[in-house]
Amino acid sequence: MLVVAGPSAGEAVTAAAIVAAVCAAAAPVLALLALLRRRPAAAGALLAGAGAVALGLAVMDLQLWESPIDANRLELFRPLTAARLDAGPGAVAVLLGHGLAVLAGVLGMVTVARAAEADGYGRSDFPDHDGAAVGRRIGAPLSAAAATAALILAAALCAAPLHSADPVLLMRPLLGSPAATAIGTALVAVAVLVVVAAALVSVSPAVASGALLGAATAALGLVGSRLVAGLVADGVSAGPGPVAGTLAALALVAVAAAVPVVAPARARRGLDRLLSGPARRSGDPVLGRKAAESAARARLDRRHAVAGVATVAAGVLAVVGALLPLLALPAGVPEPRLLVTRLALVAGATLVVAGAWLLLSEFAALVRPAVGVLWAAQVMAVAAALQAVVVASDLPGAGPGLGAVVLGLSAVAATVAGIAVAIAGSVERDGIDTSAPPEPRTAVLAIGVPAALASVAGLALPLYRGTDFGPASVAQWPWGWDLWGRALLAVVVATAVWVAARSRPARAASLLVGSAVGMGIYLIGWPLTSARVAEPVAGLGAVGAILGVVLLGAAAVVAVRPRR
Repeated sequence: MLVVAGPSAGEAVTAAAIVAAVCAAAAPVLALLALLRRRPAAAGALLAGAGAVALGLAVMDLQLWESPIDANRLELFRPLTAARLDAGPGAVAVLLGHGLAVLAGVLGMVTVARAAEADGYGRSDFPDHDGAAVGRRIGAPLSAAAATAALILAAALCAAPLHSADPVLLMRPLLGSPAATAIGTALVAVAVLVVVAAALVSVSPAVASGALLGAATAALGLVGSRLVAGLVADGVSAGPGPVAGTLAALALVAVAAAVPVVAPARARRGLDRLLSGPARRSGDPVLGRKAAESAARARLDRRHAVAGVATVAAGVLAVVGALLPLLALPAGVPEPRLLVTRLALVAGATLVVAGAWLLLSEFAALVRPAVGVLWAAQVMAVAAALQAVVVASDLPGAGPGLGAVVLGLSAVAATVAGIAVAIAGSVERDGIDTSAPPEPRTAVLAIGVPAALASVAGLALPLYRGTDFGPASVAQWPWGWDLWGRALLAVVVATAVWVAARSRPARAASLLVGSAVGMGIYLIGWPLTSARVAEPVAGLGAVGAILGVVLLGAAAVVAVRPRR
């Protein structure tokens, strides 16, 4: 699309371009077929899933105007020399295609929203699945497979696109890439995770299948073309990133194809069990209702137990990792003081306490929303510690120690805990009438929105400064692990405020309290770690964090008031 020269380069670009084009066309073609079969909701979901990924691809391909040689888009062009390249008409056409895909995704979301208002949307022949989330309809194994594939795909996108022996092609991982490439790649990873989560909590198997298929095929166009280029092109080879990403995307395609088959099959089996149950045989409707309520409570208790175990495990791993040596040093070399482990220690202890309450069934439903934010605070604290390990690893002979490995495992466990908490929340909402979505509470938004803005600003700016050093801000590129962790917490806090405005009073207050505690964990990093700089003074991040904690607490007080 920009420059293609040489027979091997041309063959590699052609092969990769074919894969990318087929995957890009898959969602629109399937959406057209769905419309011809009078299934607008499925068509809209297909376009919405693909459009979410296309937004990240559009940002990624802005690199074609900044520095095309660093774009590493081998399905578009293969530079053979380090000579300056300029974007041509093909680059404009690619960006325009991404824009149209994003627009189609927005229209698809509108179509799905309108379909959700129609009678019979989300209906199932099995009463226990009527209006239930798709994750519940298809069962835990298939839901876990979808979530695992999404996590693997997101992780694969963070790795280097390919291994290069060509000095012209510099293949960098996410954290070392130029701004447009890194931000676009991160948006693709987030889009996949969000679409999969939304599909699992959707009440329509057709919509869930369409969203999964749209996002999976769009992401497959990126990772699959990289894999093909690595297999065909000279001077580059496919590493674990493209291989794992391609397999994960194909797994999501398989899950998407299985959802319309598995959901009705499980509904039929559930209906058969219901018709043969003692309550139905006795003909006593009261007995049948009580049995169903008891089964629902037991199911929710199991989900809370799983989330509690994962939360406690993540907290324990963080505490243990913070106490172990973070660096492996040559004999006789003293280990430097890495004060950021204190923050990981506090975050881990907080998760242990919260997870213990999740294991108590009478308190689990109230504590669960708070844990839905606190897991991100632990990931933020662990990311700061791992960034310190990255910096300290520049010492001769130094490398990550056992503590760094355990902290990395704690971040993974915290993410699993967050997913388990979300699944438990969807199970609880199955018993609530959601036919009329609640309107956002103006009083909560009036305080929550400024709280979210202050929190985001606090996480984006330095917490403190010293005469010779200070924590990084978002203005410094490329971001380190610490800034990506802070960005994650900012997104989670902002999302929690919006969800709290639509939630029941107790759940809303729990969400906001969890957000305030998460911001408090970030804020105490000032007294816990500021000794690493000379003459520390508060930065603008501290001001934003303090305002965020205060306003989030005030929003929690307002949220606990019942709806009128």
